[in-house]
Amino acid sequence: MDSSENFLEVCRIDPSQPSVTERYFKTKIFAEYDECVLIHSNRLCLITIGPNHPILKENLDVISVKFESNRNVNRLSNKVSGKFKRGGQKLSERSVLCSVKCSGDREYSLYSCISGTLVEVNEKLLENPNLLKEKPWSEGYVGIILPPFPSSRRKNT
Repeated sequence: MDSSENFLEVCRIDPSQPSVTERYFKTKIFAEYDECVLIHSNRLCLITIGPNHPILKENLDVISVKFESNRNVNRLSNKVSGKFKRGGQKLSERSVLCSVKCSGDREYSLYSCISGTLVEVNEKLLENPNLLKEKPWSEGYVGIILPPFPSSRRKNT
């Protein structure tokens, strides 16, 4: 059993039955960032911390989450509209979604891990930052990203 399977099993109510997360999301672990992307069948991706992230491994208390990645970019100001989420901030795999301050003066940047359009950030983390640690695969997600549609290439006939 790999770490992603262990990660999801802890959210099972009945150990013999898969959780909602396991049934509806495909899990992709990004070891480089210690983060996890939960991919829904509708293509929307939830970004969360991975099973090997120090916040979980060392059981750190999360003090605050800030969505201002720098002076010029505030993820909280993201506004999307319409079916294709127009107007959302464009992200690359290395875009910072937020910074997380933890006990022991430890601070971590959390990345998007995938390219796409930012649909929303989880504002619940502002009031209850420990959701990131307590429920990372559900209420404690960092953000939702819509990856680009695969480009359709016409074949010359």
